[in-house]
Amino acid sequence: MMTNQHRNASAAVEIADVVFPTDARGLGACRGLLPGDAYARAAVAIADRPPAQAMLLTGFPVGGIGETDGPPGTMAVGRTLTTLGWAVVTVACDTTVPVVDALLTDVGPVIAAPCTERGAAEACEALRRENAPDLVVAIERPGTTADGRRLTMRGEDITGIAAALDPLMRAPLSVAVGDGGNEIGMGAIAPCLQAKGLIPGVSVTRAQHLLLAEVSNWGAYGLVAMLDIVTGRDTLPGGDTEASWISRLVAAGAVDGMTRSNTAMVDGHSPAVNAEMLARIRAIVERYRGISSVA
Repeated sequence: MMTNQHRNASAAVEIADVVFPTDARGLGACRGLLPGDAYARAAVAIADRPPAQAMLLTGFPVGGIGETDGPPGTMAVGRTLTTLGWAVVTVACDTTVPVVDALLTDVGPVIAAPCTERGAAEACEALRRENAPDLVVAIERPGTTADGRRLTMRGEDITGIAAALDPLMRAPLSVAVGDGGNEIGMGAIAPCLQAKGLIPGVSVTRAQHLLLAEVSNWGAYGLVAMLDIVTGRDTLPGGDTEASWISRLVAAGAVDGMTRSNTAMVDGHSPAVNAEMLARIRAIVERYRGISSVA
């Protein structure tokens, strides 16, 4: 019989490996700077905190609209948090809110922050004051670089259409999920990313817990899986559920971040590939849920 801590750490290592199958973007060179059980640490930190107000940040502008990576994973996390008793509010920006709103209203209010620097700063201050979030989770949300900009993986400057939501990460507990290095939360590995020259716009914004994945949605599902293992719940979506979420996003105009096409792909991955990923994550949940453990 293993301890809860040992069980959680073992499951987290498996989840981290499953959601990072190919290292297509080279982040593996910096992945070793994070704890091997990062997914467990984030999940336990959330589960140990009395449920209160959670704030979710998502929506990455691609071609002037939101992409399909981010909102589905955010939806999964939001749904799990509400099951655990958290109140959830989601924050996007003017550019991406049509896509984010199409899905995230299922778990709570969706708020759009203006994309001007002053407007975003004022909105963040008001949101922190009015919501006082105990937990902030950022999933595939543009992060700010050392020189105050927000860039795509291609180096395109999207500062004017991607509100700086970074100040919202100043919360008692913060978690970030990213797959490229330019998202909120990447500050923990920013020096490594900059030294390797992997991308042109490294985000320097930090989170207390950073989770890496090949696709941010997959990382969010990994967090949900870890929360299911820690809490004994069963909230991880299946492939059909995720496909329905992505269909709603596409109907709202969302595009695939790789091809920039209004199609039900996520970073170039088909619905079948995404469904297989969810099946592999669920297999880990089922295996560790069946392991007897002691506190």
